[in-house]
Amino acid sequence: MIYFRADANGVIASGHIMRCITIALEFVKQEKEVTFLIADANPQILLERYKLSYRILNTDWENMESEINILNGFLNTTEDIVIVDSYMVTEAYMKALYTKVKTVYIEDHMKCPYNVDILINYNLYHFIFDYLGVYKKTETKLLLGAQYVPLREEFSSYHIKDYEVREKVNDVLVMCGGSDEKGFLKVFLNKLCHMKSLRFHVIVGAYNAYREEIKKRYDGQDNIYIYENINNISEIMAKCDVAISAAGNTLYELCAVGTPTIFFSYSDNQKYDDIGFTQNDIMLHAGNIDDGMETMIETMIVYINILADSREARIKMSKKMRDLVDGLGAARIVRSILEDEKNVNDTSA
Repeated sequence: MIYFRADANGVIASGHIMRCITIALEFVKQEKEVTFLIADANPQILLERYKLSYRILNTDWENMESEINILNGFLNTTEDIVIVDSYMVTEAYMKALYTKVKTVYIEDHMKCPYNVDILINYNLYHFIFDYLGVYKKTETKLLLGAQYVPLREEFSSYHIKDYEVREKVNDVLVMCGGSDEKGFLKVFLNKLCHMKSLRFHVIVGAYNAYREEIKKRYDGQDNIYIYENINNISEIMAKCDVAISAAGNTLYELCAVGTPTIFFSYSDNQKYDDIGFTQNDIMLHAGNIDDGMETMIETMIVYINILADSREARIKMSKKMRDLVDGLGAARIVRSILEDEKNVNDTSA
């Protein structure tokens, strides 16, 4: 059995669970059985949408060590694989798993070296951490770099299509991840809804606390379109001329499509994204929301106008973005895990 240990809620949003879902669907294509281990019922809506099985542990998602005894009750075969994606892990937690089963850890920044069989960091900024040095004397297999970005199949197929950089900027995509406890979408729309020359396509996440308020105020307004629970986000990205997005995995999805992007840092775990995505003017970084939302939104307006004034700049940005990813990262991850599994089995035979 291949287990995924990840959570989603209004605090951590849905990024962790969504990238695990992407990898899980690739395992399913390989006819492998997968089950998600979740602390509580919050991620149910997402897992059921993709018809993936799950087991609710009824534990505290912030205290993962408290679930070790529960996991020990059913992780009892060397054929089990556990793929962990959480910032709440501890050295003791990972060591407990490692001594029982094959363990894979997906991380975005190095807090400390863990006992794992495979470690994944696909972010563009992975090079700022000394993975090769830290894990040099271990048997941990490292999967580093954008070739391992796990993108859903819709982005893999979209990558072979041409993104049309239109003459004029008319449609702007606005996203803020699965939640938005800081109220960015509400403030942004209040600031820009008067710009009737632009149509704003707004993705409201499943855990957005202001979802009903936003819908009530803006749904039906001529230049604002609200989307929820969508399964064709790549199509919406493709029809927009500019995207505004919080940092995170969504930036790689936008790269696969090629939509010129203005991004911002929303949480502390996104603080390194500007290192990777502003290199060579791949994207425009509007700042950190915690340094002042109003100032950040003003910077976004400036950047929208800059991109609107230059189709050539948008063409260059789109090409640089599409050159970064090919949408096959999930397949590479699955292949690496299964190849590693085969090698272990061959060795023990």
